[in-house]
Amino acid sequence: MRRLPYSGYAEMRWKNGQGVTREVCRFPTDEQYDWRISIATIREDGAFSRFAGYLRNISVLEGEGMFLTVDDQRSALIPQFQTMDFNGDSAVFCEVVGGPLLDFNVIYRRETTQATVCWLHEGAWQHQQGTMLLFNAGDLLDVTVDDERHTLQHYDSLLIDNPATVTVHAGSDTLFACVTLTSR
Repeated sequence: MRRLPYSGYAEMRWKNGQGVTREVCRFPTDEQYDWRISIATIREDGAFSRFAGYLRNISVLEGEGMFLTVDDQRSALIPQFQTMDFNGDSAVFCEVVGGPLLDFNVIYRRETTQATVCWLHEGAWQHQQGTMLLFNAGDLLDVTVDDERHTLQHYDSLLIDNPATVTVHAGSDTLFACVTLTSR
């Protein structure tokens, strides 16, 4: 189990050079990863980078939303904290609504990994297998893993690799992504 503070997220240029991503975590850490979680600022309309062999899940963290045109099919408006899945091989064009936005991305290799992303206000569950990442989109997030209590600041994450009992304590501003990554 590791706490991943927002201040420690590595900043890197997009593959297409048109923006910047802050990488939350990837596994393994080399260039041929099975999965990667990141947040990115989208300042203007434009094409997304292609990720051949990967599937993608995206959510809006800050901003009024976006439309994605994936292989010539325009999506409905994607508002804050609603997920959208698409193929990394696809041609994707993003239209930003009302100015810059910040998004939350999960990219995973379709041959090796299955990923789910849920936005929640509270929860208690048994994490059995794979990797779970909790990403705090609120001010503070109180999490208990087995008997250890953790407080996550805004945009901090908690990575859990072992079976555990996980409880997120609800607060008035509690909102977090629960990302589950399992091997195929």
